[in-house]
Amino acid sequence: MKKLYFNGDFLPMTNEGDSFEALVVEDGVIAFTGTLEDARTFAADAEDVDLDGACLMPGIIDPHSHIAGSNQYVVAAQLENCKSFDEIVEAMRAFGEKNGIGPDSVIMGVSYDQNSLAEGKHPNRHVLDRVSTEIPCVAIHASSHMLVANTKLLELAGINAETVDPEGARYGREVDGVTPDGFCEEPNAMWPIFGQVQPRQKFDMDKMILQMQDVYLEHGITTCQEGATTADYAALFAGMAKKGLLKMDVVSYPMHGEDVDKILSDYAEFDSHDYTNHFRFGGLKMFFDGSPQGRTAWMTEPYAPGDEGEGYCGYGTISDDDAYDYMRKAIDGNHQLLAHTNGDAAADQYLRVYKRALEDSPNPNKHELHPVMVHCQTTRRDQYEQMPEIHMIPTIFTNHIWYWADVHLKNFGPERGSRVSAVRDALDFGLRPTFHTDCPVLRPNLFESVWCAVKRVTKNGVQLDESQKISVYEGLECITKNGAFQYGEEDRKGTLEVGKLADFCVVEHNPLKVDIDDLRDLKVLKTIKEGEIVWEA
Repeated sequence: MKKLYFNGDFLPMTNEGDSFEALVVEDGVIAFTGTLEDARTFAADAEDVDLDGACLMPGIIDPHSHIAGSNQYVVAAQLENCKSFDEIVEAMRAFGEKNGIGPDSVIMGVSYDQNSLAEGKHPNRHVLDRVSTEIPCVAIHASSHMLVANTKLLELAGINAETVDPEGARYGREVDGVTPDGFCEEPNAMWPIFGQVQPRQKFDMDKMILQMQDVYLEHGITTCQEGATTADYAALFAGMAKKGLLKMDVVSYPMHGEDVDKILSDYAEFDSHDYTNHFRFGGLKMFFDGSPQGRTAWMTEPYAPGDEGEGYCGYGTISDDDAYDYMRKAIDGNHQLLAHTNGDAAADQYLRVYKRALEDSPNPNKHELHPVMVHCQTTRRDQYEQMPEIHMIPTIFTNHIWYWADVHLKNFGPERGSRVSAVRDALDFGLRPTFHTDCPVLRPNLFESVWCAVKRVTKNGVQLDESQKISVYEGLECITKNGAFQYGEEDRKGTLEVGKLADFCVVEHNPLKVDIDDLRDLKVLKTIKEGEIVWEA
């Protein structure tokens, strides 16, 4: 059945200023774009779809997030608005009571930020013991790079005074310097906690996966990512795909520390550039450092003085040798590599080691893999300058400008802090950057990501480095056509052109025609995947 879309703004994202009057879809693919008169001639038997003045644009492409983590919006207490330890305790206690959570389960809270708390520091196990001493409790930081467990959960995880800090991670300690205080920093310290939490969370995953997808679909996203895939997550999404439960395309990246060879072997039918029931593996994932707002991003110059002492620069999470081995696994196996890289010292390591691995690899297609630097909060101009020679793509967490740049100014000073999320530098070197929200760190509102990059204003009203500002159109490219390019799918997604998939986002107004401060709250009316409505307001 053909469908003819008309009576609206069409934003094809082919070139700035391009538009047309009508678009025809047939068999899930764009079959025609042009005048309404010609469209009616081309598809006289088509079903009319009146946009009623709304704007139809390409489906939004999420270049980095963790859809598996989006279940937190359903299964956890939301702590982002908590201003004190007391409010965290009350929110988690109320969530546990409302949901009848007992000792065989777990009370989880998400998205607390110590920078917003009256106490100005992370809670500890004693704070969460006020929620419960019998029920395991965990509060996860807004960055997802640290958490706090209560005493009961520490006991279940076997974390005690004899537990040593894992490589590239650490446990907080009491004043005696040995007894764990419940704080766990970076993934290697967090995994033992999650190993206890996940089996205790008993959910109907078939039902939950639909809710998790809606977190993305309500923002017009038609392609999203599982950007740190464990063996369990691989099994989950492969199973969902086989059941036909995925309404959007999900690209998965098995992560360093997992048996990635076994994951790719066990689910070989998904290790392809083509999707199988909307799921595929896109490559491999690794981490080089932590969070700038959590002061664990690895910097070449010190943070402002804090509890860590003078000269503290954060730290890396992997040795050059281990990084090289994993990069060779990716490149030799013809897989794209994604690497979490917030600090500029971490970016130096990524660039240095990847160049060596790329040079040593015998893969004849190695220059077509487009490795991705994820987050890029403090990436320097000279580092962006190096990316074209290795065909690297920066995906930039621009929302830091609004949500955390006030903290970055405090941590890094006015010069470094003011140039976080330096998108203009990336564009100056001919790169094709993308934007992300690292969901579930933030909900995947990529229109807000564009707004942040265009305005460059913090929550406290501070204007950051204006030389890094971009236009709205350049920002929209970063969430449509550049996203398709990052995934190697520019032949089928990212623009409204004949032959491409009918993946659409229908928004109330043309984002190029609204007041800039209305862009971040632009209302999505419909999300359409391959010609079918998969979400509607």
